[in-house]
Amino acid sequence: MVESPLLRRLIYLPAQLYRLAVETRLFLYRRKILKSYRLNAPVISVGNLTVGGTGKTPCVAFIAGLLRDEGLSVAILSRGYKRKSSGIVEVSNEDRILTGPVEAGDEPFLLAQSCPGVRVIVDSDRYAAGRWIEQRAAIDLFILDDGFQHARLARDLNLLLVDATEPLEDARMVPLGRLREPLAGMDRADALIVTRSDRPFDRASLEAVIAACVRPGTPIFHARHEISGFIRLGADSSKLLSVFSIAGPVAALSGIARPDNFITDLAALGMQIVLRRDYPDHHRYTSAEVRDFVEAARKSGAMTVVTTEKDAANLPAEALADLSLPVYAARIAFRCDEEPALSALLLKSVTDVTQRQ
Repeated sequence: MVESPLLRRLIYLPAQLYRLAVETRLFLYRRKILKSYRLNAPVISVGNLTVGGTGKTPCVAFIAGLLRDEGLSVAILSRGYKRKSSGIVEVSNEDRILTGPVEAGDEPFLLAQSCPGVRVIVDSDRYAAGRWIEQRAAIDLFILDDGFQHARLARDLNLLLVDATEPLEDARMVPLGRLREPLAGMDRADALIVTRSDRPFDRASLEAVIAACVRPGTPIFHARHEISGFIRLGADSSKLLSVFSIAGPVAALSGIARPDNFITDLAALGMQIVLRRDYPDHHRYTSAEVRDFVEAARKSGAMTVVTTEKDAANLPAEALADLSLPVYAARIAFRCDEEPALSALLLKSVTDVTQRQ
């Protein structure tokens, strides 16, 4: 969020123009002046109102795994933000991962790793990506990753994630704040998932915002993100180690939207953090950056370097050789307090569409 009064005045007009553009685009879709396109299979969208940091990727992985385990053929459609490729890329099929994080984007690659048996396809035009895979495979269900504002693709269930720890009552539009669109857009949600609801937050303020913006009767679920284990990078990446496997002081390295959440998660495990370094979201590390940080960590008394699985996708493999400290990636798990009810809602959205066809 912009704090400087002078800078706030300078970007006020661009912020208002951005808001007008967003509202106009969504208005045109609501009035069907701009057309939304429908795929043959049901579409469940997972998205948010803010720029990054609500935990969409673990939530998408959770939903994909849950529906895969119900015997459905699931395909995740993602934009592939900051990937070094163009056009439609199939990141994984139901058997294996087909491409790396540079071509796929870090989050789609992480989804492919987290969801074996699920297809992941990237393209800026998610409808085109969906049509492409429908012509090549039998798909029972699509999950639209980060899709709340992607109105070009029609969806059958619109899930909106809201971070409990991010105050919304005084939230502002980009670039003054973190909102992608006005709070009134919450009324498009078929269900809300309040993430990080296990953290301290102003419950009354959040509930007031939700009550003012969502449609009456909209289901509300509560979820949390927790570190479920660690993976030793440069070693056997298939082996998930216990959260208690790391002892002694640690150094934290991350390039995510809200690094403070990562630090809080590590501290919750009782870890002593002697050094941290935060890079911008989706940062692609150089070997020199990794080696410099590991050396600084060693000099600070750290016995281990910890990062996130998303960051692990952005670390060059050659940077992990011959380091003075081991490097571990934290795996983040999504837990829903009302999992049976959420599962029932997801399955109902699939069966309702199937019955209409």
